[in-house]
Amino acid sequence: MKIRVADPKKAAGMTGGCTLEVEIGWWTYADEADDSAKELGVVFEDNRYAFYLPTLQKNGEPVSEEAINELKAKANELGFNKISSASGMWIFSETGEAQVEFIWIMWTKEITDEVKQQIPDLAQEIKVLTNQDCVAWENAGSLHFTG
Repeated sequence: MKIRVADPKKAAGMTGGCTLEVEIGWWTYADEADDSAKELGVVFEDNRYAFYLPTLQKNGEPVSEEAINELKAKANELGFNKISSASGMWIFSETGEAQVEFIWIMWTKEITDEVKQQIPDLAQEIKVLTNQDCVAWENAGSLHFTG
């Protein structure tokens, strides 16, 4: 479930991450069974399909504009024709400090079953081309991560 939150750092610490989108505000994602997460804010419905495109590699270096543009184009070809600029936050496990990074979210509300099957593959390609340990994607509003 998606939850609009008032305290994004607390939410990131409890759920692993938090996202800021202009259209939505700060939100986090938690399993439906996690009743404690509901205390973070207001649950809201969202059924989009989305890819999350980081702008920093795991080593802190910027992702190349070429890679970003290539991945945006691939997502667009699959019908992910809406794009949101956003910030993603997570908490470093060793220091407890918050890390915030600018990200792109390419999304749509409707896709074919054929495209649904391609989502994990493009997410994996995003992970490789942006040099990440994992990246997120949404399937009908449900948040998933590459391994």
